[in-house]
Amino acid sequence: MEKFRPNNLQELLSFNQSIRRDGFSPYLAFFRGQINDWPIKPNITRNPKLTDADILEKEKIFFENYNEETLGVKVLQHFDKEYTKYAQDWHNLFQAQHLGFYTRLTDWSQDFNTAMFFAIDDESETYLDIDGIIYLYKCPYYEDQLINFQREEDCRFFDQNPFDLEKSYMVKHYSQFPDDFENYAGEIRRFRQDGSFIILNSEDINKPIEKIPYISQYLTKIYISPTVKAEISNYLDEGFKEFIYFASTDDNKTEVERIRKITSESNNKIYWK
Repeated sequence: MEKFRPNNLQELLSFNQSIRRDGFSPYLAFFRGQINDWPIKPNITRNPKLTDADILEKEKIFFENYNEETLGVKVLQHFDKEYTKYAQDWHNLFQAQHLGFYTRLTDWSQDFNTAMFFAIDDESETYLDIDGIIYLYKCPYYEDQLINFQREEDCRFFDQNPFDLEKSYMVKHYSQFPDDFENYAGEIRRFRQDGSFIILNSEDINKPIEKIPYISQYLTKIYISPTVKAEISNYLDEGFKEFIYFASTDDNKTEVERIRKITSESNNKIYWK
């Protein structure tokens, strides 16, 4: 894994500009921001007392009951669910992750500003004097590491169970825009954050992503010093946080707080009892 330590914001932005994004690039670039140098692991693994078997059993129970009636949140129906076996299961995973429920997904973005934001998003101010991290994943486009649901040939994965994959993948999806799109907070967050995900297979669920060989060789780890953090904070628009958290109006803020309470109670009940 390559490493990079920019001395200032300009060096960081220049690094971003050097990444290929043209149609002939052999990879797609994905980014992940973290306020601390912790392992890249899904939030479903946060309780260290749970074994892999415990996690998978609890995950199964949660998603068997994942619907609007049991959760109290809007669940967007996938437009292709009538023609494919598992499209709704994939879609439920994506929505659950951005609503704050524990899943086997880790968040990535193709938007560098989003990654920079999450490298400095420290409401408790616990990590002000500690390096943040931005990961760059140059996911090979023509190797078996990317599920891009914007490619017609990759839609075959909608007939494959996302909880029974042979390996871990980067997943790039599209957003859906029904007439009442504004009612689906999870989908809006994913759209605004340009969200993609790494989905871990069951065997890798407790393994740090940066230690999975077929992924780690394509990672670059960027260290964001406290000085650069401060520069990023001044660089990003004042309303950026509210925008990507879907809390740009008073009504939305109320809904975000309601969902946050629901997800916290659900996660505690299932994964911490």
